[in-house]
Amino acid sequence: MKRRSILVPAAAIGYLLIIYLLYRIEAGGDGANIKSVFDAFWYSLVTLTTVGYGDFYPVTPGGKILAFTLILASLGVLGYIIGKLTEHIHAAAERRKMGLNGTDFTNHVIIVGWNDFSEGVVTQLVNAGKRACVVTDERDHIDVIHDRFDRSRVFAMYCEFGNRDLISKAGGQNAAGLMPCLDEDTKNLIFILNTKKDFPNLPTVVTLDNTELKETFISAGVSFTISRNEIASRIVASYTFEPSVARFNEDLLASASKDEDYDILQYYVKEKSRFAGKTFGEVFDKLKGELNVLAIGLSRKTDTGRELMKLPGNDIPVQAGDYVVVMTSGKALVRLTELFGCSEGLYYGE
Repeated sequence: MKRRSILVPAAAIGYLLIIYLLYRIEAGGDGANIKSVFDAFWYSLVTLTTVGYGDFYPVTPGGKILAFTLILASLGVLGYIIGKLTEHIHAAAERRKMGLNGTDFTNHVIIVGWNDFSEGVVTQLVNAGKRACVVTDERDHIDVIHDRFDRSRVFAMYCEFGNRDLISKAGGQNAAGLMPCLDEDTKNLIFILNTKKDFPNLPTVVTLDNTELKETFISAGVSFTISRNEIASRIVASYTFEPSVARFNEDLLASASKDEDYDILQYYVKEKSRFAGKTFGEVFDKLKGELNVLAIGLSRKTDTGRELMKLPGNDIPVQAGDYVVVMTSGKALVRLTELFGCSEGLYYGE
């Protein structure tokens, strides 16, 4: 690197010296048209750019020898410039492909780690109309992610998991949530502890292999913990004695990507919502009568978080700031968005 830093200015000085010598030799020759340093510089410029106007040219033997040297030098300079330009364009394209410039996504979910499980999570998010930023520490994964998902919905970023700027580049300041999907609970815990130093309010969801670590993760600031083994065992057990219920539950866990699909969603009740101030029974009748959608719960903010009321009584008031939990088919999604004035999921304001 040091040698290159010396070579470049030395080459520039040598190039300027040739131009000056050309002027000195040509200026005194018979019939010379290069009579000033500017003329010599102009000749070198049109030679370097291969334009070759022919308005200036050497007429003396010494000038022609220098001109030959200048032509060879011009080829070298031009090749160097083109090479560096190509190198910078390639580097910029590579940075963009690897997501190294970061994303401008908002209200998206950051998924850290790429494997079969995280791929399934991203698929469900995309089916639900959400955006995701997937961070991986393996370059080969970037092409796989780009091939499987639309770049307008899923942003792929290559980054070492220990990089302090990872969450910032992934749009952590504007994200709806974070889900580390590393291959060990310990790695997930360390990653969360490091992230919480800079992003203490970023909602975090983590899946656990060891359910005994649940309280440890909650103490670390994790919003929700999910045991993969526990969920799988419940579904398997359900299939053994109530297979129809198990199939229904499995369908509800997936996002409704088609009209005939079913899903459980939550919608925010805004200040000016038509549902604010109504009773739960009135909201239930409205949704069931018009859309064949079932209201099955309310989520209300408390001093310690949110309280989930399952199948609340008809006389329970629905307040601004609540979430109404509904069971719906895919064909009612557009109308639900119109009724509540916002899309399903967590609400972050206009």
